[in-house]
Amino acid sequence: MGFPKNSRLNTRFVELPVNPSVLRFDGVLTRNSAQDPIKRILVGRYNDLQFGNIEARGYANIAPPIAVGIVPSTATFDSLVLQLKLDDYYYGNSDSTQQRIQIFEVLDTIKSTIGYYSSSSVSISSTPLGEAKFSVDPAAFDKALPLNSDRDTSNNVTTNVRIKLQGALGPNLLADLMSDPQTLISDPDAFMGKYKGLAFVMAQGDKIIGIDPTFTSPFPKGKDTKLSLYYTDGTTRSRADFLFFFANNFTYGKTYPAVSFTTITTDRNSTALSGIQGFKDFVPPDDHFYVQSGTALLTKIDLTSFYNYVDTLENVVFNSAELVVTNTSKQKSPAHVQLRILDSTNHFRSPYMDSLVNDVITSTLSPYFAKIPTAWFIGTSTTGASIEVRADQGPAFAVATDTHEVGKIFITEFCQQIFRHKHDKRRIKTLALMAVESEFQKSVNGLVLDRNISLRLYYSKPVSKIR
Repeated sequence: MGFPKNSRLNTRFVELPVNPSVLRFDGVLTRNSAQDPIKRILVGRYNDLQFGNIEARGYANIAPPIAVGIVPSTATFDSLVLQLKLDDYYYGNSDSTQQRIQIFEVLDTIKSTIGYYSSSSVSISSTPLGEAKFSVDPAAFDKALPLNSDRDTSNNVTTNVRIKLQGALGPNLLADLMSDPQTLISDPDAFMGKYKGLAFVMAQGDKIIGIDPTFTSPFPKGKDTKLSLYYTDGTTRSRADFLFFFANNFTYGKTYPAVSFTTITTDRNSTALSGIQGFKDFVPPDDHFYVQSGTALLTKIDLTSFYNYVDTLENVVFNSAELVVTNTSKQKSPAHVQLRILDSTNHFRSPYMDSLVNDVITSTLSPYFAKIPTAWFIGTSTTGASIEVRADQGPAFAVATDTHEVGKIFITEFCQQIFRHKHDKRRIKTLALMAVESEFQKSVNGLVLDRNISLRLYYSKPVSKIR
């Protein structure tokens, strides 16, 4: 450590158990918003031996064209084609295999004022509007990802899936464009109430893949996700593109808050996670602990042993505090994990409390969290804010992409601060190890953790000598 031989600092080490367990939340917010770092619709199915059978279904309502021109009453319908832009995300079989996707019409109105979750229920038609078979090569996705992520757009590699849709949807859209577009298209709620949207279902496959619902502003480009209506008037063939993301209609000056999201279902009966219940501590019989995005699995960390040990210490400085975690899964892992603070009911703990200010009940920051600002990041919303532990390198910890190792999560400042206030009745007792929020909502990547999760403390105590 570099201390002199006869140092007055007595440096020590201890490794403490954290008594982990697995938690399952009821659902994950999967709705795409303009502010989300990742905007993705998931679709697919995969039989995971450790996490169980997983199926993801995507849903999106439809925004009308960016600009609406005059469609002659003599125009005739040609075709309605759905184009999906895949975003290089996959989970499941690493071989190149064929998938079969089906498109259904949504029967429930998807409202822009509602938050949609992985557990949301949506009714769809019994007969598909269309389907397509296509191959997914994970190796090609892995090669394309860095090319599509840099600032150089000239080398981008795009994968599109095109599906021709049958039924009355196309002719009805054309009829509304021809008859009186202002009546319907100028009213977002009326349009989305009539045309409720599409559902994306993988009828056959062994992967879960991502669809990018966004488009290149201000007008969609040739490879963007869109619903294209083709029609002909005489010898002139035209196209109107309907979108699945927030869009401004230039003709009527309206903003269409198109909504897309994913529902995720799991069957864990044949796995070590069989029997897990919402918000209840669960210890799998295989002595492993689990974290998975999308399906809302977290590993709970108990700080009881930390307090029991440090209650016997005074005037301690932590040189390093390390949460040691080993991932044993070779499946696709979250790129980053984080620690969030839990309350006594195994929900995310809110940093805010109700206070009476000028005879009005107001949400204010809890004094406990206000006095230790260097230990965590606090959400700004007073209604849904949670608290992220500030690791030594920031709020998130990167997982190695090649070895899938989590390794050591350094939380030195956090441990130092909760040690200072260890006798406060409001002290933090449990943490949740989970993927960062963007991945938690928009992927199904997971970790299978070795049972030997521990908290290692390297600390120093001053030694006073009486002469």
